[in-house]
Amino acid sequence: MDKKKIIILSSIVALFFFSLIPCHILRIEAARKNRTVFIQIIRPDYRFSTRYIHSVELSPVREYFKIDKNFRIVLYETTFSSCNTGLPTTLSGDEKFYTNGDHMRISDMHRVLPKLDLWVNKKYDNTLTLENGEILKLPSLAGDTLLRITVEKLPVFNLLYLKARI
Repeated sequence: MDKKKIIILSSIVALFFFSLIPCHILRIEAARKNRTVFIQIIRPDYRFSTRYIHSVELSPVREYFKIDKNFRIVLYETTFSSCNTGLPTTLSGDEKFYTNGDHMRISDMHRVLPKLDLWVNKKYDNTLTLENGEILKLPSLAGDTLLRITVEKLPVFNLLYLKARI
C-alpha cells in the first residue's frame, strides 16, 4: 500500500473511533411529538436558567439550574415577585429566603430533577438562557407544547446525527 492510501485509511479509522467517544448533552424535546428540537454539549457545572410569566399570578419567575458532577439537573435558585398560588412558600434543608425590593429569592437549593418538563406558551414568554448568554424563546422551538429537558450521554456520532436532524 502506498503512503497516500495508508493516510486515508488511518484517517477513516481515526474518525470512526472518534465518533464512538461519548459526550453529555442537554436535550430539549417536544415530548408529545417525540422530536428533538435543541441539543447542547455540556460539562459538570454547566448552568442555565428558565424564565416564564406565571399563569395565575401573571408575574415573572426565573429558575436557575446547574449540571452536577454526576450529570444531573439541579435546581439551585429561584426568583419570583409573588408568593401565592403555585409559587414556592416553604424551604427545605439549608435553603434561604430573601426579599430584594420587588422580588423574592430562594437560594442554596439542591433539588435534583431527573428531567425538566415545561409547558410553554407564547403568551407566558418562556425562555431558556444558556451559560453563554444565548436566550432561546422556547415556543419558537416547537410551538405551544410540552418540552422536556434532559441530560444524556451519547456517542459523538449520535450527536452529529441529531444535529443534522434539527
